[in-house]
Amino acid sequence: MVFLAFAQSQNEWADKAYTYMEQDSLAQAEDCFKRAIEASPTSKQNAMLLSNLGAVQYRRGLLHEAIESYTLALNHSPLAIPILMARATAYLALGNDAKAYTDLCNVLDKDNNHADALYYRAFVYTNRHEYAAARADYKRLLALKPDYENGLLGLALLDQREGRLQSAELQLTTLVERHPLNPTYLQARANVLIERELYDLALLDLEAAIALHPTDAYIYIARAELYLKMQRRTAAKNDLNKAVALGFPRLSLSELYKQCE
Repeated sequence: MVFLAFAQSQNEWADKAYTYMEQDSLAQAEDCFKRAIEASPTSKQNAMLLSNLGAVQYRRGLLHEAIESYTLALNHSPLAIPILMARATAYLALGNDAKAYTDLCNVLDKDNNHADALYYRAFVYTNRHEYAAARADYKRLLALKPDYENGLLGLALLDQREGRLQSAELQLTTLVERHPLNPTYLQARANVLIERELYDLALLDLEAAIALHPTDAYIYIARAELYLKMQRRTAAKNDLNKAVALGFPRLSLSELYKQCE
């Protein structure tokens, strides 16, 4: 009867936690998940509860706490791929590529076709400047899922890093054609065109990106930098002023303002 009472209490707290999650009441959900785990510390469902606790903490921006919860969950279920992926994502958000890499490799040891693990490991390899390894993961990923957008973007950005600018432009053009309402792809292609010194074409992409997302200060800053390359200082200053009006700190743009003089 005592065990039944504990189990019932845990289930009640868990039900409350899931309800709060659905309502996006994350602080309350976190508290209820903790109470559910405390109600029955040896319960077999604690791996799941700890994983969900970590997810709530991640959404709250409590990354260290989320990693601790995921680690405790993995103590109960060491090879659970969703938990390993969740912890790897949290490590990446903290900039801890080394620990994320270990988790991602563990995932791929168990499932060598895991698309998200391939994508994130390629990202880590790129950060390490291990471009051949990154390219291998991107190609493997795209062989499995040819329409994996982040993989296509990642490979294009890798080409850009390695100076394969025409290849990068071609891949980004494919993304722009498939998703003409996505300003990210337009801005990425503009960056490649700028490296190729095709300033007029880059300007067209940035203008299209601004038309799609007129409240994005970063696009105005990108266009201001392009205007400076084109010796259009007044236009550059106007874009910097727009970025500041949208909330970007003016002090952070002081060097660019100096170039407008």
